[in-house]
Amino acid sequence: MPKKPSDWPERNELVIGTVVRVNPYSAYISLEEYGNKEGMIHISEAARKWIKDIREVIKEGQKIVVLVLDVDKEKKHITLSFKRVNKRSAEEKLKGFKREQKAEKMLAQVAKEMGLSLEKTYEEIGFKLQEEFGELFKAFQMSQTQQGYELLIRKGVPEKWVKVIKEIAEKQMEIKEAYLKTSVELRCLKPDGINIIKKILQEAENKNDLEIKYISAPKYYIYLKTKDAKMGERKLKEVAEEIVREINKAGGEGFVR
Repeated sequence: MPKKPSDWPERNELVIGTVVRVNPYSAYISLEEYGNKEGMIHISEAARKWIKDIREVIKEGQKIVVLVLDVDKEKKHITLSFKRVNKRSAEEKLKGFKREQKAEKMLAQVAKEMGLSLEKTYEEIGFKLQEEFGELFKAFQMSQTQQGYELLIRKGVPEKWVKVIKEIAEKQMEIKEAYLKTSVELRCLKPDGINIIKKILQEAENKNDLEIKYISAPKYYIYLKTKDAKMGERKLKEVAEEIVREINKAGGEGFVR
């Protein structure tokens, strides 16, 4: 079960739990992210409409997303609301929870590679990654790009850990390729202007492993497939600016659009 840096949830936090007991006027939820601590939903916080029995909307054994209204650590009492969580927020929370379950399995593999227990690995880097990036999953995802790899190190994660995180992520995760594009306008009024433009574009394609298509005079699209969108956008810009410089040197004119 994915762990949290704190043993207790915060007010206004969305949490996931399983309904363990239901009475006519209340329901008790085992909060899986917080060591199965129990929280309570009063019937007034169960539905937006009036109901006479909480079991009309909440069933025993049901997994639900709830909002934390109040936390009393001394009394060990957590007050929850079901009605204040909209469908979209609940779906996003459940998706995030599933991502973290997958990420924890990868963290367990990292722990094994480093010769540590999962609990010790959480203490060493797991909780830090959660605090820095919001969730473990993002850290594993980011490790697969050069920019993300460097960011993990800048955030204080020792490189020996980052290397193993990257290795595990590459085995377990697949980054979807982004299909990026930008456009340039190129003109060359010399007698062989068309050939000059073609040569410059061909050289850019071969040098940068991308695709350039003619749209309509004087517009051309530059396409790039990449698994690192930010670096891809930077590369597209650099290529477009280089093409414009080359056409200008050849006696034509160009603009990045």
